[in-house]
Amino acid sequence: MRRLSLILCAAALSLLADSCDKKQMDTLYDKQESNIESIVQRLSAGSEDVTVERSEGTVRVTVAHGDGAALQENGSVAFYYAGHFINGSSLAVSNLFATNYETYAKSVNWAVTDSASFGIMTVTLGKDDLVKGLRIGLPGVKAGDECYILFNGEYGFGKKKIANVPSNSALAYHLWIKSVSND
Repeated sequence: MRRLSLILCAAALSLLADSCDKKQMDTLYDKQESNIESIVQRLSAGSEDVTVERSEGTVRVTVAHGDGAALQENGSVAFYYAGHFINGSSLAVSNLFATNYETYAKSVNWAVTDSASFGIMTVTLGKDDLVKGLRIGLPGVKAGDECYILFNGEYGFGKKKIANVPSNSALAYHLWIKSVSND
């Protein structure tokens, strides 16, 4: 009987801890959403050409529009990117964690140690492994677009700490779209 009581007590404590963790994560994600909205406001301020699109937990802010076909599900897209983790209500160069765009890296004085890592990235939606926020935010981009895709930690790396990116971080990807193919 005592053993059953201990098991029930442990199960109840586990449920309580999970509930607290969920509340903490919800609070964290709410704060991240608020920070994302501040960034979206800054990116879209002062220009009538900027568009903001929201989709399933992501926000895409297009600051320069290209032309041609919009990327569809299962299409391929080639792009340069700069990935930032969001730690506050603005994008900070100090939070840059990855880029494949040498010109951008040099413009922000990011240490360029291996120029072999620079080059256009091509992915096929539905086939290539992308963080959920990018997979959701990319459909609709066009060749020539310059955009930002922003999303909270739930759509990023989750509980994994990747390089200098803290776990559950909100992320922002600055993208320069070079080509789109829906074949």
